[in-house]
Amino acid sequence: MYIIFVTAFFAANKNVPLAGMPTYLYKMSKYLSERGHIVEIVAGAGFNKRWTYKGITVHNCATPQELEGNVFSISRKILQRDLVFQKKLRKLDKNRKIDIVQYAGWSGVGCLHSLKCPGILRLSTYSCVQHKESEIFHNVECYSFWERMAGRRVNGILSPSKVLGEQFGRDIHKKVFIMETPYDSHVEEDNSLFEDRLLGKEYVLFYGQASKEKGFEVIQGMMFEFLEKNKSAYFVVAGWNAPQADGDSINVLRNKLEKNAERFIYLGPINQSFLFPIIRKAKCVLIPSLIDNLPNSCIEALYLGQIVVGTYGTSLEQLVQNDVNGLLVAPGDSNELLMAVNQAFNLSMCERQRLIENGKRLLGKYSPEHAVRKLERYYARAIANCSQRK
Repeated sequence: MYIIFVTAFFAANKNVPLAGMPTYLYKMSKYLSERGHIVEIVAGAGFNKRWTYKGITVHNCATPQELEGNVFSISRKILQRDLVFQKKLRKLDKNRKIDIVQYAGWSGVGCLHSLKCPGILRLSTYSCVQHKESEIFHNVECYSFWERMAGRRVNGILSPSKVLGEQFGRDIHKKVFIMETPYDSHVEEDNSLFEDRLLGKEYVLFYGQASKEKGFEVIQGMMFEFLEKNKSAYFVVAGWNAPQADGDSINVLRNKLEKNAERFIYLGPINQSFLFPIIRKAKCVLIPSLIDNLPNSCIEALYLGQIVVGTYGTSLEQLVQNDVNGLLVAPGDSNELLMAVNQAFNLSMCERQRLIENGKRLLGKYSPEHAVRKLERYYARAIANCSQRK
């Protein structure tokens, strides 16, 4: 099959660490390519460029980059962006017939799908659910309107998260197929950053975007007490800083830690090769999201033999069962999170091993082989159904 992934953003160059949705796109492109398919990525950017990201062809298209302003301005930019995408897709389709297009569902990508081949929407987010607490994204109802328009336009919809998928399906009256995201088993790990910054330290880890919806303000509410109780502990954050009402997330936390701030280590965004050894050697990984879309961070942590402290009702229950392969608490509750992190940090070796082994047993359907075969079958059905309607 000739498969095109379309996304509002990807990476500007091969050295840029990928965020959650671009990471998924690269993983699936790589695994599908290994199975003999031709896979390319069409991505919005501030420029036009054809280049290769770690073996995958990327077509950058000059599109509006900042979806800001009032509802009419945002909508105009979303439509402009999709017109550019459709023009690029028609050009690629003319050179070689495209079998299927998968749109990364965020802010209406795919709302003007125009090729005769099937278009599939994979929910990267449903803004009115996932970003309702966000201090980064505004006008989420406008984004959500165009996300629903894209869902109505395409031939099929995938979601890694039952929470987001079921709500989206109810809102547009279409079936959403739950499709798990695989873990990445091909990362070449580099221990140099761990050895330079963390060797010999006991630490709990948060990685991703330090935003309100990811639960970082909940972490701010309990981390001083955790470090006070556990004098050998460090708190490590890897990922992107985020604004909040009283400053930026990293500096707000550092100020709240007061005398314990010396045991807070912020690494910034880092590539998987540096990140994976840091995940492996943590005492536990914190994912206290208020709402989430079955994050890569949870899949990666379990694959790397980690204990996840997560939250109920946020899609994490698809991966984590409380006291079976991790710990779950109520979202938004700093006291509950504090108790769970204390428990995870001070587990006996026997209890730690029990949770880790259970986690590995539950990861079968998240293997690359299983996930790619499932996606191939879904594509084949979509292509067959589209052919029957012609």
